[in-house]
Amino acid sequence: MKYSRFLLSGATAAMITVLAQAPVWAADTIRVSYETTDTHLKARTVAIFKKELESTSGGKLSVETYPGASLIPSKQEVSAAIRGQVEAIVPFISYYESITPKAKLLTTPLVFRGYEHLMKAMEGEIGASIFADLEAKGLKPLGFWYETPTVVFTSKTKVETLDDIKGLKIRTYPSATLESMLGALGANPTVIPGNEVYMALQNGVVDGAVTTPSFAVSMKLDEVLKYITDIKLVFGGYIFAMNKSFYDGLSSDMQTKVNNAAKVATEWNQKEIYSEIDVSLEKAAKNGVTVLPASEKEIARWQAAMKSVHDGAEPAVKKLMQMAASID
Repeated sequence: MKYSRFLLSGATAAMITVLAQAPVWAADTIRVSYETTDTHLKARTVAIFKKELESTSGGKLSVETYPGASLIPSKQEVSAAIRGQVEAIVPFISYYESITPKAKLLTTPLVFRGYEHLMKAMEGEIGASIFADLEAKGLKPLGFWYETPTVVFTSKTKVETLDDIKGLKIRTYPSATLESMLGALGANPTVIPGNEVYMALQNGVVDGAVTTPSFAVSMKLDEVLKYITDIKLVFGGYIFAMNKSFYDGLSSDMQTKVNNAAKVATEWNQKEIYSEIDVSLEKAAKNGVTVLPASEKEIARWQAAMKSVHDGAEPAVKKLMQMAASID
């Protein structure tokens, strides 16, 4: 909006400042911000949501996608969505740790046995508890989308045993839990946003990265990473969330369509995750990345090293860990 130039009283100027900072909703447009490229599983899941919602709403709701952190830096997505600067976000679960400690459960290493275990947790009381915390902070969670397992990649040093990782500078995504994990393993954790990892590895700022095969391939990290230690530390993912005020401002009919489109996208993601692992590893192998298998004895050593991380978890996280352990 263009304003004519005129003299303002202090009160009027203050009012305009407040209005300028308030979120301005385009009722028919949902902007979705995420840091990955459009080839990544997360982006493809967003595309399913977009296609379904635009179709079922008869064009009354449109979805604009902003990959590669092109709209908002990944570290600012959660706060931006809460403030209403963007309608929807799909950050990795660790980015929610700043507003609920319960999110740390999903980056606590070696808690879940696999995707079926994680799915049962997120579709039950554990997921409901985490979602309730986000809603209380001004977000409307619409689904949990799965990512390939978090593992350790290295560029030059083979990490075949627990001793091999000691002293290495390893990048992690923002997560106090994963920083603690790397410290417990004897590595030196370095927090670097996803879109800055390639340069950090290329320039030797870090010796490796805690990331996922899918993310590594989509960001071409397999060009600068050469080894994968096959110990699945975290079965994590992304929470697709919308600004609650925006969601609440939709008609009940449009809310239903948003919910249904998110459900369709989530179900597609759950089916796709298994093939995504195989495809990502195949692509990485073509670029010369070697998977280093780990024996049960070696995995047990890593599990033992995680005791300090598990023991140091916050009470809310420990409670969820106990709930997760009781899931068949």
